[in-house]
Amino acid sequence: MSKINIDELLKVLPKLIRENDRVKGAIISALSGVVATHEDIVQLTKTMDDRFERMDNRFNSIQQRMDDRFERMDNRFNSMQQRMDDRFNSMQQRMDNRFERMYDRFERMEKNFGEVKSILMNLQETLGKPFEQFGRNVVVRILQSEGIKDITLKPRNLEDTERFVSKGTTEVEIDGFSIDPPIIVEITSILREKEKIETFLRKKKFVEREYDLSFRGFFVAASSHFSAEEMGKITVKLRKNNCELINL
Repeated sequence: MSKINIDELLKVLPKLIRENDRVKGAIISALSGVVATHEDIVQLTKTMDDRFERMDNRFNSIQQRMDDRFERMDNRFNSMQQRMDDRFNSMQQRMDNRFERMYDRFERMEKNFGEVKSILMNLQETLGKPFEQFGRNVVVRILQSEGIKDITLKPRNLEDTERFVSKGTTEVEIDGFSIDPPIIVEITSILREKEKIETFLRKKKFVEREYDLSFRGFFVAASSHFSAEEMGKITVKLRKNNCELINL
């Protein structure tokens, strides 16, 4: 086979294709085995479309199954959330009911306590007045034994505008009081606090300043919460201030 001059062939080939049908047919026959025809392209496109359609259908099916699963999960979650909300609301309602019953019980207890306190205060007031009179009578008997006759001790309320006796009130209550002779008496059923002694001594100083007289004081107590040693110290302190402790 002689060597073909490619350059010469490329120059004459376009002319041969236009003018010679045999050359054109030979070239088409040669190319039909390696170059896709229009029908081939159409068939390939159809095949690819079919494959993509099947792939789309598979993706759509997978997507639908996933959507169905997520929807079921959402429904289960919503159902669980609703049950939790119902349980919480039920528990909250029971707690509210219990607290309401507790508040009602405390209110009744507070009301009953107030009634009991009122009864005790009335009882104390009822019993306190006779005891105060008894304490004044004891002091009168002591003074009479000392030769002081015709003495009368009465309760007295004075106004303390400077609040010298007590910071919380301007009223000064004196259980037994006399100007002639100058006597001041404090009476209590039970001595529980030493501050009561200090208050009594301030009362004594207050009336001495008000009347410009030196008063003799008596502190009368039916009983006390202090030991014998502590009561001894209280007795000494009262005597230093011209007062006497009468422990009934």
